[in-house]
Amino acid sequence: MSTKVYLNFYNTNAAWVIKSLSKPHSYVQSAAYMKIKVAPNYDDIEIPEKKKLRMMDKVPPPVLHTASNLAVQQRSEAKYCRGPEPIHNKLNYGQYGVQALDGGYLSHKHMDAWRLYINSKLTNVMFAEWRIEPPWKPVTKKGTGKRMGKGKSSISHYVTPVKAGRILLEVGGEIEYKQVYKMLRHVAAQCPFDARIISAEILQKEEEQKNWIATNNLNPFSFRYCARNNFLGIKKDLSPYDLKWSGKY
Repeated sequence: MSTKVYLNFYNTNAAWVIKSLSKPHSYVQSAAYMKIKVAPNYDDIEIPEKKKLRMMDKVPPPVLHTASNLAVQQRSEAKYCRGPEPIHNKLNYGQYGVQALDGGYLSHKHMDAWRLYINSKLTNVMFAEWRIEPPWKPVTKKGTGKRMGKGKSSISHYVTPVKAGRILLEVGGEIEYKQVYKMLRHVAAQCPFDARIISAEILQKEEEQKNWIATNNLNPFSFRYCARNNFLGIKKDLSPYDLKWSGKY
């Protein structure tokens, strides 16, 4: 009777597991060639001498070097931040950057916060460069508790006007887009206007898509066509800027 129980016990799966655990196992690590990613090539990247962002001046240099240290007030003209950016809308180093989607004003507080954050994240094989000028446009502000009127108030601070499509700063070096996105998403979120993180590939795809739509579009009734021909009397509700930029800005 005991012999039968002994044989039945070793014929079960539980007994096989116990015997297998008692033997030492050896594991050999192996990797297939398909799963290995090709390392990117950074031979064509040009790294400038000054890798970090420089500090911006709060006050324009001509005002600093005058005897009275005073500047003339200016009108709050919106033409400096309205419409698309015609010049600084491409990447000079062809890697990554932050692009403004709307117009607005940047103060020294924004620039200094970005400078401290990005410089702390840069490594020896990375660089960052400004694509905007220091604050130059004066902004006036009345004191607390003062009444309206009695002329224009004194200058409070200076700002930098930015148009839609303007490149704010560039980041490059031996770094990939995933790493740049984690670093620059805070900069885009702190902008007083809508901004995004771009790369040279993103700009190239958008340009190709824009050209493809322009050549293959068969619908003649675009915003520009309807506005120029005054469909349904729409001109009375449009501004001159809608006619100029087809309602985009």
